[in-house]
Amino acid sequence: MTYQPFIGVPCAYHLHYHFCFQTKARRTRFSQNGAPQSLASTLESICSNCKYHLLGFNVEEDRLYCLLSLRPDDVVSVVARTLKSNMAREFNLQFPDDTRDRSIWSIGYYVGSVGKASKTSAQRYIDNQGKHRGIRSQVSRELMRWINPRPPALRAAHVTFDLSYHIVLATSARTSVFDQHIAPNLFTAMSVISETKGFYIERASLLYDHIHMLIKLTPSLSVRACIQELMAGTWRFMVERYKGVLKNTGAYNLWTESFYVSTVGHATTAQVKSFLGRQP
Repeated sequence: MTYQPFIGVPCAYHLHYHFCFQTKARRTRFSQNGAPQSLASTLESICSNCKYHLLGFNVEEDRLYCLLSLRPDDVVSVVARTLKSNMAREFNLQFPDDTRDRSIWSIGYYVGSVGKASKTSAQRYIDNQGKHRGIRSQVSRELMRWINPRPPALRAAHVTFDLSYHIVLATSARTSVFDQHIAPNLFTAMSVISETKGFYIERASLLYDHIHMLIKLTPSLSVRACIQELMAGTWRFMVERYKGVLKNTGAYNLWTESFYVSTVGHATTAQVKSFLGRQP
């Protein structure tokens, strides 16, 4: 059996997502008396049963907005499918449609990541890590900072999405493993690993004993799976290319058996909550 490190490692996380589901053909299905309240009650029940944390929602005549806090193992596309299918079933039972068209929702949906901080703030924070962490040489700081020169276009059928994550990985026992000589090759390896698995790294700042990254995903991937691929892939890269460094530093596993991840977006969680105006 092939050794697969970093599977199921513990993590700290803060993952918020803003969804919008529209009715089919923009029909005003939720204008009937009691319809908004019924849909909201069903949404709350589904979230409770599936352990999705509902932070806010708003029901309009032809659409539903909701803000969810999810877990790193959750797959956004599965969450969307679960919500849409279960809400449609319950709504059809309570409000039968005379046209016999039981398809409440349009095929697609929108989902965007939001967080405590905006994406712009996260980008600025990551870009300035070298200076903040005391890497004195300007040349070294530039070599240990990377912005993807050719970010690929991520696509998914029937969904408009913008899913960005700030990730922090620390070396084993916070040992100083990396330097400006390793950084360019590591960034190349990370780019290959991510794009092979269907996501990409937008930017990264490598410090001597940890790394900050901003990555983008499609809704069909769990962020945990992507991070574990990065941890395992970079470990293999270091074993193959810099085994002596790992031996000399004692950081044989490269990474600490944990990680931090949070969502970021063009809006913050507080702004979306204010937009929605309703909380369960």
